[in-house]
Order: sequence, then C-alpha cells, then structure tokens
Amino acid sequence: MSGEALAAVLLSSFLHALWNLFNKGSRDRWAFFLAQGVVAALAYFPLAAWIVWSYGLPAGAWPWVVLSALVHAAYAVYLLRAYDAGDLSVAYPLSRTAPVLLVLWDVLVAREPVNGAGVAGALLAGGGVVVLQWPAVRTYGLRWVFAAPVTRYALITAVFVATFSVIDKQGVRVVHPLAFLYCASLGETAVIAFLLGQARTQRLRAEWQRNAPRVAATGILGGFSYLLILWALAAAPASYVLGLRQCSIVFGVILAHFVLREMETRYRLVGAAVIALGSALIAAYG
Repeated sequence: MSGEALAAVLLSSFLHALWNLFNKGSRDRWAFFLAQGVVAALAYFPLAAWIVWSYGLPAGAWPWVVLSALVHAAYAVYLLRAYDAGDLSVAYPLSRTAPVLLVLWDVLVAREPVNGAGVAGALLAGGGVVVLQWPAVRTYGLRWVFAAPVTRYALITAVFVATFSVIDKQGVRVVHPLAFLYCASLGETAVIAFLLGQARTQRLRAEWQRNAPRVAATGILGGFSYLLILWALAAAPASYVLGLRQCSIVFGVILAHFVLREMETRYRLVGAAVIALGSALIAAYG
C-alpha cells in the first residue's frame, strides 16, 4: 500500500470516528442526524446528478436502493439509541463488530468455508468485546453487561451494518457506487424525518441554530470519507483498505476520552484495539 493510500484510509477512519463524536456530543442526536443528512443531500446533489446523468440508474437498482435505505435507517435508529443509552467509547466499538457477524453469516447461512485467520479474527474481536467492558463484567457479570441497553443496541447496530454490507455489495454491481450511496442515503434521511414526526422542523431548526458548524462538517465530511475509501480501493488491495479502516474504532475511543471526558477508557482502548485487530484480520485474510 502506498503512502498516499495509507493516509487516505487513516483520514477516512478518523473522519468516521469524528462524525460519531459530533453526534454523540450533540444535545438532540436524532435531529443532528437528520440535519447532517439534509446537508449531505444538498452538498452532494451536483456530483450525484452528474453521475446519474453519465452512468444512468437502471430499474434493477431500485429494489436494492430501497432495501438499503430501510436497513440504513434501522442502523441509524439503533446507533442513536445506543448513544442515548451509554458512552461513545462503548457503543461505537461494539457497533463496528460487523466483520465478525459476516464471518458467522458465511459459516451458518452461505455455507462458505472460512480459514483459520477468519476464525482467529472472530475470536479476537469477541474477546475485545469483553475486554472493552471488563470493569462492568467484573462487577456485575457478563450476563448483565450483555443485557445493558448500550450493549444491546450497539450489537443490534452491528447486525444492521453487516446486513447493509451484504445488500450494498449487490447494489453496487448494477449501479455506480456513489449514485447508489446517494439514493440510499436520501431514503435513510426520509425515514428518520418520518420517525421524528410533526416536531421534526422545530427540532431540526433548534439543532442547526446551536450546532451548525458540526452539522455541516458531518454532512460534508461523511461523504468525503467515503470518497477517500473509494480512491484507496482503486489504489491498493481491498483487504488492506478494509482492514486498516477498522482503526476508526481506536480513534473513536481516543476522541471520547479527550473530548467527551469519558472514564474507564483504559480497558475500552485495549478492547477497541483488539476488536480492530480481529476485524482487520478478517478483512485481510478471512
């Protein structure tokens, strides 16, 4: 992997952690999520329109777009619930354990063979989940920790991440990736707007007034981070890119400690690093 590709992936990982930090630190996380979705829709409309004009949007893509939008919306709902229920340094790493779930999918559903590296990566990531919350595990027991709302919601989020990863993989085979992402994101934003109900406009306006710079940065940088990954995928092996991208988990815990002043981040940082290592092993060799 070249130095430029390495820098692009690391920057993308940091930006992903950063927008999660901004959302967690906001007063109204649901309105923040909707607001950044609106900003992204406006900011990337010219690029998306040009891509659709140039490459088209086949009718066969729409079922995948709709399905992706619904699953992305479910992901957003449970991620926001996880952030409402607990710390970023717990919820964010747990929500990024989708590679482990994809290994289970390959074994249990797709009946595809998984090599030793994939199994080792899954075991590592599972151990990282326990280390991440070790003080609570030691005090209350493993059953209590896994029943806690933040753990439950974050792991459900990971299930939806794994699900839309499978869906999106099929969708981008029939339509340009950026056009697919843009349309699915529009659908996701529309679902969140519907869930906020009649208060959406008032909540949206209030969140924008008190948090406009972070909302704008999140809406723009979220799409930019994806563009960086697309560029890196064109310049380096996909396994390296997807494995290194898991550094976002470590970035998230570090940001939670220094910006949000979350406590007990020693174990959380070690656990996040182990989860990232296991996920990277799965991506690279599993």
